[in-house]
Amino acid sequence: MKLLTFRSLDLEIKLPAFVNIIGHISSERDSILKKLINRIPDNNIYFDNQPATSYSIDYKKKNIAVCLHEFNFRTEYVKEELLYYQEKIGLSIFSKFESLKNISRAFDLDEMLDSKIEYLTLSEKALIKILSLLIIKPKVLGIEDLLTYLELDVKIKIVKYAKENEISILNVTSNSEELLLGSHTAVFGSTGLILYNQTKKVLEEEKVLSSIGFSLPFIVSLSNGLNYYDILNKQYFDEKSLIGAIWK
Repeated sequence: MKLLTFRSLDLEIKLPAFVNIIGHISSERDSILKKLINRIPDNNIYFDNQPATSYSIDYKKKNIAVCLHEFNFRTEYVKEELLYYQEKIGLSIFSKFESLKNISRAFDLDEMLDSKIEYLTLSEKALIKILSLLIIKPKVLGIEDLLTYLELDVKIKIVKYAKENEISILNVTSNSEELLLGSHTAVFGSTGLILYNQTKKVLEEEKVLSSIGFSLPFIVSLSNGLNYYDILNKQYFDEKSLIGAIWK
């Protein structure tokens, strides 16, 4: 799959990509992932310019996955949860345990695998919720306000794993700091899509985010302030580059 289109939203996403979706809670931001998995019916979703409804259930199970902001689990233990969706798409025993080994190594899960999910912290539960679907390597993985529970280094590991495996992430978020993780950002207001573009270009349009009640990520806002006072002369998107520019 190279193209995901929400025609009713006038949103076309070239894959692979990491797309942040930010906006009012009552906006289309909150329905886009539910539409993708047909919790909210929408016949205007297209994969590679073909209606999503024309694709088989098996294809969609393997290639479209969504982690909603719910802490419901299918099993009791971490290892079982990481195997559950692999079993649902019919992977072989060898493939399932090979994937389990790989994702455990990538996210340092060895000590957690035999843990009971109910005893995990909220952050750990959010991670397992995401990894249980990331492990099947779908073409598109939707994440609804779950990255916010994770530390930055874990978020970066998810971005790295997705990029290495050509998994596109649609990250619905209420945290503007997460915008810096994504290649692209879609901004929704009460009347629909306001802007979809590369994240750097979206962040250059400060009024767009402020119009829906969000501030720029702290690093971007700080660099803008330093530009205003002629201490810097360009916009920065990460702490290392910003500090280097200040003290060069």
